[in-house]
Amino acid sequence: MATSAATREAQEAGTGPRSRTGGQLIVDALIKGGVRHAFGIAGVHNLPVYDALAQSGQIKSYVTRHEQGAAFMADGYARVAGTPGVALVTTGPGLTNTVTPLAGAWSDSVPLLVIGTAGELPLLGKYKGYLHEYKDQHGVMQAAAGSHLVESTAELERVTLEALARMQTGRPRPMTLEVPIDVLAARATVEPAELPALPPPPAPDEAAVGRTAELLLAARYPLLFAGGGVARAGAHDLLLTLAETLRAPVLTSISGKGAIPDSSLWAAGCTWRTSSGPTDGYPELWRRADAGLVIGSRLTGMSTRAWRLPLPQPLAHLDIDSDEMGKSYPVRERLVGDARVGLEMLLAEIDRRGGTGASRWQGAEIRAARDADDAAGEVKCPEALTIVRGLRQALPDEGILVCDQAIACYWAVRHYPVAGPRRFLYPAGSAALGFGLPVGIGAQVAAPQTPVCVLAGDGGFLFTGTELATAVQYDLPLAIVVCNDNAYGMIKAAQERSYAGRVIDTELRNPDFVAYGRAFGAYAERLSGPDQLAGALAAAWRRKGPSLLVLDLKLAPPFH
Repeated sequence: MATSAATREAQEAGTGPRSRTGGQLIVDALIKGGVRHAFGIAGVHNLPVYDALAQSGQIKSYVTRHEQGAAFMADGYARVAGTPGVALVTTGPGLTNTVTPLAGAWSDSVPLLVIGTAGELPLLGKYKGYLHEYKDQHGVMQAAAGSHLVESTAELERVTLEALARMQTGRPRPMTLEVPIDVLAARATVEPAELPALPPPPAPDEAAVGRTAELLLAARYPLLFAGGGVARAGAHDLLLTLAETLRAPVLTSISGKGAIPDSSLWAAGCTWRTSSGPTDGYPELWRRADAGLVIGSRLTGMSTRAWRLPLPQPLAHLDIDSDEMGKSYPVRERLVGDARVGLEMLLAEIDRRGGTGASRWQGAEIRAARDADDAAGEVKCPEALTIVRGLRQALPDEGILVCDQAIACYWAVRHYPVAGPRRFLYPAGSAALGFGLPVGIGAQVAAPQTPVCVLAGDGGFLFTGTELATAVQYDLPLAIVVCNDNAYGMIKAAQERSYAGRVIDTELRNPDFVAYGRAFGAYAERLSGPDQLAGALAAAWRRKGPSLLVLDLKLAPPFH
């Protein structure tokens, strides 16, 4: 009897073996992994998970209108919170609807965890026509981002915790867990599992750090290039210190916007223009650079204009992923490690060597190059620059701008100044239409007290516009700006430019967007012009729920 009582006491305290359903094991793991919000749609196959959520009361779930929206919301949550975002979906179409967000999260190194289901374990691969069955679901999800098929109820808590830990170790990648419905519904009596201890961030080779310090200190025109890895490592403060110590300008990728405050004299701007067009807008000023350091960037085609961006030699590269070293540009020094740890070591080495380099850069000339770029944009499309200024005027420094794929967003990439990391969200790798609204919802959930603005075009907005219902249901004070030119504007411009003006299937007959927003219960308003934007945004964030602000205008693309 004593043993039985002790066992019962341990079970009640959660310290001993206890019987739990597969759904309870997953939810217990999510709670232990620090997850407090999840996005998804309940289906007949994943009801054990939702029942466990209802019983626990420790994770707030958000019901979405499409599984793609759920995964995009989890993506936006992860980008802002810096911790894994979680989407819960069902078998078959529920899972395949998440493929686009998973692919984008893979490209942008976002820790997105999609937990889905599969048919009964004995029937997998038999193709006998089970509900939601199609050819090789596991293969589809494995190809999208990596997937783990869990075949034992007893393993569910441990596997979920391991997935969460993996996403917070090294370079974050998305992944899927697939749980057969019989495995999910079954019970198992197992010892409670714990989140695996996270290893310390890896440090680069000390000798390579020393050689990098030497080449940067000796350079007359050292140049730094920052990517999204700076924000992921929490290294933005060290990057600013390094720029100021070396007197070196900092270029950024799209994902790197905010790695250095754009108010700094050493902020040289975002390099993206277009990967398929000319290398216009690259000031001759940067061609002076005679040594460089890349921090936390893969140097993708998007950030280097299809690898035509002239980066200096010799070049050092600090990144947590050794596979990226030398892939696109020749690299002299490979600093494989965490960006924060690496910058701490580099700054200490520079200080040990006297802390004063040979830089001839002047902050004033860097700011002049930025101002000249803004002035050129003003000449080409003053309406676009008015939108950018309105956004910057209305959003506080800590505010978050979420961009869809639209001409207005291209202008924002180039000209919108960002004050810090995780405040400019963009589908840099996938360039997916429909990214903006659901990612903005996830961002707002992650930062409930922070003003969040979504910038979209009419075409991209309608990809996921029904998620406006989600924002209304949860009273999220999100501001959504839709620039409406009744077209897939960028593609129409490409047809006009490259195909002798032959336009086909890029002109759209749109709904009345104001009526559309109001139909969902959102505040909606058509603005008379971009100069009205700042005031309308300020009013939007004083409301309880979302606001849809519509601008009817055609913008010129920032390139070509």
